[in-house]
Amino acid sequence: MNKKILSFSWLLLAASQSAFAAHPLVTDDAGVQGAGGIQLEMNTDWSKQSGDASHVGAFTFTYGVTDKLDLFFNLPQTFQSPTGTGVGDVSLGAKWRYYEADGLALALKPEFFMPSGEEEKGLGNGKSSAALTGIASYETGPWTLHGNLGVRVNRFKLDSDQQSQRKTLWRASAAVWYGLDEQWRLVADTGVAQNPDASSRKLPSYALVGVIWSPNKTVDLDAGAKFGLNKAEVTRQFGVGVTLHY
Repeated sequence: MNKKILSFSWLLLAASQSAFAAHPLVTDDAGVQGAGGIQLEMNTDWSKQSGDASHVGAFTFTYGVTDKLDLFFNLPQTFQSPTGTGVGDVSLGAKWRYYEADGLALALKPEFFMPSGEEEKGLGNGKSSAALTGIASYETGPWTLHGNLGVRVNRFKLDSDQQSQRKTLWRASAAVWYGLDEQWRLVADTGVAQNPDASSRKLPSYALVGVIWSPNKTVDLDAGAKFGLNKAEVTRQFGVGVTLHY
């Protein structure tokens, strides 16, 4: 498989599996649903890098076990890519908000990835993997700031992936929300991550801008555009999504 196409496929896989952050953002927030709360997220993104196009999507179900603990299920899907289409590695995880005071909230989010994606198509690892993300959110007036620092440990079934892909990947990102009013939020996001390609030291980095419209307390509609800050990242990406709260 062409090395450039393989690297693009892994970037798209990472993008589809991070879609459970408040779309269109990559950076997650420390918010939880509350005991008995349910959230359904559906989103889709179109990407392009060096002439190769892809279309991915995700469905995420989140349930509030307590006022401080959420459990979630994420199903990523690739509709178009240079290597193939299908379901990616499904993940199960939790978000625990362990601190909240004076506008500051801190949370931990562990995740477990199951080998449901076809590794021959670049849609999954072929073996289970795990990740842990630390989250900080701070709210002051109409502004809300978010920061993430995470690490993922991958296991691979294919010998070619074991040789060409890094087993441990770190990432760091930050986002800001600005509330225009009770219905409209402007959002921006930026981040950097370790390159999944073991032969490259170039760190994929991005910038993202978007908007979230909440016509009522049940529905959030969003749209966003993401741009790569170097050639290791997807050149450009546009996405839309809907989130339902119950």
